[in-house]
Amino acid sequence: MSLYFKQKGLQIGGFYSRTHSHALDACKLTGSTAFSSISELLKDSSMVWITVSDDSLETVAKEIAQLDIPAHIKAFIHTSGVHSNKTLQSIQEKGFATYSAHPLMAFGKANESAKQLSDIYFSLETSSETKDDYLLRFFKKTENSVLRIDTDKKELYHCAASVLSNYLVTLLNLAYEMFAESGMTKNEIKEATAPLLQSTLANIAKNDEMKNALTGAIKRGDRKTIVKHLDVLKEVMPNKIILYKELGKETMDMLQDYRLKDLLG
Repeated sequence: MSLYFKQKGLQIGGFYSRTHSHALDACKLTGSTAFSSISELLKDSSMVWITVSDDSLETVAKEIAQLDIPAHIKAFIHTSGVHSNKTLQSIQEKGFATYSAHPLMAFGKANESAKQLSDIYFSLETSSETKDDYLLRFFKKTENSVLRIDTDKKELYHCAASVLSNYLVTLLNLAYEMFAESGMTKNEIKEATAPLLQSTLANIAKNDEMKNALTGAIKRGDRKTIVKHLDVLKEVMPNKIILYKELGKETMDMLQDYRLKDLLG
């Protein structure tokens, strides 16, 4: 994110990390300073982004709150998707503005991610602490769109993002394993399935309702096809039958069509 913000004309002061080499690597990308302590970073910052792991966030916030925080700092922002702004309460109680801004994307290599960030949404909260237009003005500078997430349901928002990003990879891996069992090579699988994935995403984009983008045996009610799927899984990949059936049941729920319920459970 810092590389992206720099490309948008914002000044990056520097980084602090418990693993100093991580801070040095980030500084090389942004031409900034690797601070040896949080206190040093605070002295040279007007806005502080806390990008630690979810489990460490509250601990780090309390550590910051115990310091002599300079009055010139306008905001502390964390980027966790699952924790609300309440996690920074210890800093807020010191009289400083706190926010959360979650980038809705899967991060990869820095340069590639910086390019992708120009198109992504940042999710803000609907709580009273975040109704201030400070972050809205910030993201207007970066030209990013923003979403408003119910503070009390942020965990559900993050669960949805995890299902979409992480479990999509898991689902693709499952399909790739099945293709491999049918005799396709790894390179063939990736090349041959790319158009199928692209056409599926295109169908989703052009339909208002997700169910209208669906194709396949369950939508058509093809019993013989589902029976054949279950038979071959029982023979070749029996440990995948439960997942196949669960996905089938979820698909039936989406369609509100239960013609194949006796097969899928």
